[in-house]
Amino acid sequence: MPSAVIYGKPGEQFQTDQYKRHNFGTKMYINDRVYVYAQMGGTAGVAGKLYQSEVPTAHWNTVTADTARAAGATAISATIGATATVQDEFDEGYIVIEGDAGEGHMYHVGRAWKPGDASAATSSSGIQTINLISGESVQVAITTSTTMSFFKNKLDEVIIHPSPPTAAVVGLAVAAVTANYYCWLQTHGPAAVLCDGTLVAGKGVRASEDDDGAVAALDVSDDRDEPLLGSVIDIGADTEFATINLQIP
Repeated sequence: MPSAVIYGKPGEQFQTDQYKRHNFGTKMYINDRVYVYAQMGGTAGVAGKLYQSEVPTAHWNTVTADTARAAGATAISATIGATATVQDEFDEGYIVIEGDAGEGHMYHVGRAWKPGDASAATSSSGIQTINLISGESVQVAITTSTTMSFFKNKLDEVIIHPSPPTAAVVGLAVAAVTANYYCWLQTHGPAAVLCDGTLVAGKGVRASEDDDGAVAALDVSDDRDEPLLGSVIDIGADTEFATINLQIP
């Protein structure tokens, strides 16, 4: 299995792949910068803009198990709502057991080393079966009263953050990326980031509420509920690019 940490060489952060080469979330360190491995969504990626996870699909949340699963089981299934899934929709995603038997547990979905390894394609309102990652199994038996939610990996098919973001910001595109290709998103260290409004050197930044993919100044009195994404190294003009020391969670 590919390593969870890679020590890369300058230039490797610009590489993109048509086919998946690493696990989602694999970290690559290059000097004072950190990157994570992700897949771009259906729109080409743009350098210098922030990206977020897909918004979780409501019809895959709080669904009910169709089959009881004993402790030790390596697959879980439930009847989903009115949104169909494609094969391996939940590649390296998560299952959260929300209510009734087995509640309080989270399970990691397997990687799709070959088609269908992670999850089967399922029609609208059908039974979705998901395979757990090798080494994990059901810890407390699940009954047909158990409710759960299925989530894609946060780095699977990322989208440019709308203004304001509608899900967690996960990283910055550092190069142009073909739609649906795999790539490295920067999370820490100096970076060129699209700027919205007036920034102050040394002060914090957050995701913009006005410009997609941009950062804006973080005002701790007005924006205390907004996640800190980094601090300003060098200011940039509005709608241009500033140098930000990224600190994306």
